[in-house]
Amino acid sequence: MSGCCSGAQRVTVEAGFYVQDGETCERCGDTRAATRTAVAEAAGLLSPMGIVVELHERELGRGEIARSNEVLVNGRPVEAWLGGSATENDCPSCADLLGEPTCCRAVEIDGVVSEALSREAVTAAIMAAAGLAPAHPGRAAVTLVTGAGCG
Repeated sequence: MSGCCSGAQRVTVEAGFYVQDGETCERCGDTRAATRTAVAEAAGLLSPMGIVVELHERELGRGEIARSNEVLVNGRPVEAWLGGSATENDCPSCADLLGEPTCCRAVEIDGVVSEALSREAVTAAIMAAAGLAPAHPGRAAVTLVTGAGCG
């Protein structure tokens, strides 16, 4: 929290997306768009309160696919802020990019598995990090789901 002399409070959003030859898979593209929109909206809401929201995007290579489609808010995955967990499932879009069956990161929040993070989920995590919404106190669990080509 910011005090009279500590400067602005910051919420840092870090997002990593697998990129090959300038292209990314559909779920990473959807998460990227949702994250950019959420950060812009949250920054507009939080700026008058002296809270700065920063977005840092990182392109990931083939060896980092397991971290692709991950969005961290103040170092904690979005799904952890919301009491969800990370999972993995088959990604036909990445398979097209890589030319082989590929599994990618997905999240489960409130019992719903999503291949891409929504704007609402990212915004809720930003607001929780800013202290303006409840955060789930636990840590996100990682559940690996095996399916066709996923383990």
